[in-house]
Amino acid sequence: MSRFPFVKYQGAGNDFVLIDLSHSLPSLDWADLARRLCERRHGIGADGLLLLLPSKIADYRMSIFNADGSEPAMCGNGIRCLADYIFKRNPALQEVSIETMNRVLKCRMDAGGIAVDLAAPSILHWPIELDREAVYVVDTGVPHAVIFVQALDQVAVESQGRKIRFDSRFAPHGVNVNFAFVGSDGTLFLRTYERGVEGETLACGTGAAAAAFVAMKIHHLGQTVQVSTRSSLESATAEYRPLLRLNFFASAQGEHAIEMIGGAKQVFEGAVDPESL
Repeated sequence: MSRFPFVKYQGAGNDFVLIDLSHSLPSLDWADLARRLCERRHGIGADGLLLLLPSKIADYRMSIFNADGSEPAMCGNGIRCLADYIFKRNPALQEVSIETMNRVLKCRMDAGGIAVDLAAPSILHWPIELDREAVYVVDTGVPHAVIFVQALDQVAVESQGRKIRFDSRFAPHGVNVNFAFVGSDGTLFLRTYERGVEGETLACGTGAAAAAFVAMKIHHLGQTVQVSTRSSLESATAEYRPLLRLNFFASAQGEHAIEMIGGAKQVFEGAVDPESL
């Protein structure tokens, strides 16, 4: 097979290989290709593969594959990267609708980056007890468990996250796991174990939305919540602190809908021959 172009993106530290298929759709095993492209030693290296596709019900359609080849319904950081890619190549656009597996989401340009209307989350468990911890589970496009802790640096994210992710109560698909701490100024600090990546990632947009929603409800935070992910804590430069901002507003049904605002950055672009991986 011949080489085809790709773009490497990151949103708040969550990184993706993005392939534009809006004009042509090669017949490939995309799940298998995702596993090979996302491999960090022998491939390009990423948390996931983003595909930009045509849509019959929106401006574009997003398909995403995790690094293990699984296909989630939604990715908050991923959709911002996709929207940024679209806006950069269509300068006249200020808003775009993107079809995901379960819904159409609107994205717009914002001074703080890309704003995504995530609608109102679904409450799945409020709460349940796991290992004597209160665990809140909400769906912000994909299911997320949220646990509040006293010290994020003392959490064994890999082992504790994996245990909850595979708990039988969340079978058969499992759940993403977020460990959260509310700072004195109301900033929400977050570390996330992501299913599909099967480990801790630097950021998770839908996880930030889930944790902010729970924190707003039970810790009485305001209508705007700043979320500091692991990428913020580990940022090497003082001028680049990738925070996510979550705005809450009343939907037509009176629920707390969520708008997520955050950056997306193209890192590099290139071409790859799948047969070489």
